[in-house]
Amino acid sequence: MHDINSRRLMHLVALAEEGSFARAAARAHLSQSAFSRSIQALEDDLGIKLFDRAARGVAMTAAGNLMVGRARRVLFETRCLFRDLELLKAHEFGEVRIGVGPYVAAILLPKLIVGFSRRFPKVKISVEVGEADAMLGKLRAEQVDLLVADRRLQAVAPDVTLHRLARHAGAWFARPGHPLVARGEVPLSALREFPLVSVPLPAFMKDALHRLLKIRAHEQIPLQAVCNDVGVLKAVVAESDAVFFATASSVQSDLDERRLATIPLASPPRLTLDFVLVHLTERTPSPAAAVAMELAGTLMDAAAG
Repeated sequence: MHDINSRRLMHLVALAEEGSFARAAARAHLSQSAFSRSIQALEDDLGIKLFDRAARGVAMTAAGNLMVGRARRVLFETRCLFRDLELLKAHEFGEVRIGVGPYVAAILLPKLIVGFSRRFPKVKISVEVGEADAMLGKLRAEQVDLLVADRRLQAVAPDVTLHRLARHAGAWFARPGHPLVARGEVPLSALREFPLVSVPLPAFMKDALHRLLKIRAHEQIPLQAVCNDVGVLKAVVAESDAVFFATASSVQSDLDERRLATIPLASPPRLTLDFVLVHLTERTPSPAAAVAMELAGTLMDAAAG
């Protein structure tokens, strides 16, 4: 391994551009003898002559010409690297990639994007919506920087760190004029009389639905539509007799504006989703990613009420 540092490369480029040891040494703020020793040490380390010395100055050899061309590129990339690091520290550069589940997307977005962008307008934020375990795979592949999802992930391991967020209450919802809303309190089994729509169901939610709706273990849950966009599901429910389960936090604006209503259940079970913020244990988040995590946690906790 050759001992070539950026200081030596700068001396190499200075000599090539000045064509004189005296002028290059002055440019490098060194004595001519010290500068000459630096060039000689570089040639000795590489085992090849880079410059031909003459009374009128110096001329690059073929090896010198190759080295100087590459040295300029290396020094340019080095300057860019340290500039980008400074911009990153100052939140003037970079990208934060966030993975979220469907309910989290309905709760967080667009508040997270707007809040983050107001603070860091020059940092790109990318959000991907998907099932929690798929997003966890992307986190491990370092395709996302952080993940906000239900804490009952199937593949939690020591390589990821979980920060618990507030618990969000859930319920069943329909349009305000829906027969189940008009009846007063109804048993859970009454939900099966109407089309069910849902986000893609992780295993724990499938188990819960089988138990709550008294669906036999070998039977499929009778879902009419599955979509990972809660906004689409809300629109379907608001315009049909379909019903769906969601966190109250993900439909709060629809309840306030009377596009949706809570289905009154007799002896309703306590239904909650516990969310966590997840990141890789052995990866230091960028300053912007750390701020995004803090903001996501604050918004999720505030939405829980």
